[in-house]
Amino acid sequence: MTGRIPRNDKAFRTTPLRTAHIRCKKTLPATTELLTIYSMLSLRVLIVDDEENQREMLAGFLSRQGYKVSSAASAEAALEVAAQESFEIGLFDMKMADMTGLELLQRLRQNDPELQVIMITAFGTVETAVAAMQSGAFSYLCKPVNLDELLQLVRRAGEKHSLLAENRLLKEKLAQFESTDIIGISAEIKRVLSEIARVAPTDATVLITGESGTGKELVARIIHQYSRRREGRFVAVNCAAIPETLVESELLGHEKGAFTGAEKRRIGRFELASGGTIFLDEVGDLPLAVQVKLLRLLEEKKFERLGGEEEISADVRLVAATNRDLQAEIAGGRFREDLYYRLNVVNINIPPLRERRDDIVPLVEHFVQQSCKRLSRQIKGVTPAAKDLLVAYGWPGNVRELANQIERAIVLSRSTVLDVDDFSSLQPVPSRSVATTPVDMSLRELEKQHIESVLRAHQYSISKAAAVLGVHRNTLRQKMKEYNIARK
Repeated sequence: MTGRIPRNDKAFRTTPLRTAHIRCKKTLPATTELLTIYSMLSLRVLIVDDEENQREMLAGFLSRQGYKVSSAASAEAALEVAAQESFEIGLFDMKMADMTGLELLQRLRQNDPELQVIMITAFGTVETAVAAMQSGAFSYLCKPVNLDELLQLVRRAGEKHSLLAENRLLKEKLAQFESTDIIGISAEIKRVLSEIARVAPTDATVLITGESGTGKELVARIIHQYSRRREGRFVAVNCAAIPETLVESELLGHEKGAFTGAEKRRIGRFELASGGTIFLDEVGDLPLAVQVKLLRLLEEKKFERLGGEEEISADVRLVAATNRDLQAEIAGGRFREDLYYRLNVVNINIPPLRERRDDIVPLVEHFVQQSCKRLSRQIKGVTPAAKDLLVAYGWPGNVRELANQIERAIVLSRSTVLDVDDFSSLQPVPSRSVATTPVDMSLRELEKQHIESVLRAHQYSISKAAAVLGVHRNTLRQKMKEYNIARK
């Protein structure tokens, strides 16, 4: 739904939405909050009660509140109705001739586990409440029904149904993403997958941050793959690889004669990506002059080719990535603050491999299988000692370095199993505090202690501490939250 909420809508005239609308002003734009309320009012409710008067009273009341109501005089009739139509909320009488409300709930939940049911009973006791809740009912009401209480329960039941449905869809998307080349079992990679699942179906601009080699372009490609633009092109541009004098022409294109050597019109990358997604890798390397034009493109959705006057619509989704601290770049005058906020609508930070060591073994197994297939080699696996070495190594080049090391080992190995000798170029990360670290201290305790000491040494400056620790500021903030470390 877009635009303004229609004030002549029946549901609007007869619900609390009208009160909220009048309280603000006569023509209130449709905010997210109001749209949420408005959509809740179209939820479908199934009323099952063998008392006709009770059934009609409840149906009439909820219909006037804007809900879509169906009713049935028996549990068997309700099963027939539910076979033809789905419902978000049920109001079931506890005692009916052919079947109890709890039995009906259990039958319907077999096909619709998200259905939220409110039981109605003439005999309100503790035992009744316990039985209803143990059977999975959302809540219960006693007769005679208090309509205000009913309305509150129905709204809350609708909110719970929406939350469960959203969680189910998110899990389905995550299941899709987990079959991609994003390999990992750590909490950090699950967070990244969850963020991808939420942002991919939208057209929001995304800024992917993380060290070199963490897989920023892979994340960008998956966002495109699961977006509404997946039938369009995915155009990747490495901003750091383009000479500064050619960046504008490369991105926006140029007309014939725009500069010396421009012998014909050139279509830029934004134009090539029309209807799809453009990925600007190393966006922090863009010259300031090009940043100005990119800002205008994002604000107005239009641009001109270099040397041209024709305005071209930019029907493209932008995903950018950088391994730089853009806020430090802003402070140094090398990156525009207004462009940063345009790019950073949604931020996905990919932690370095050393911060998600649980993912190293699954990645090793994945790259062994992938490289063997590509190189036509027969490697059966990796020894436990070699795995321990790979987990202990610091991986400054992150996943890219790991993939290269696995491929090198497979090419040079004389055995069918990779061992420590096949990774002779790697050394475990040296620990400068081995002599002073208690042997019974866990890795989590050691990490927390080290983070706290670095923060103290730099007066709790997030930017300085993150630079010393070799992590992104967002990663440091997440660690501080995880370990309950407060800024002083």
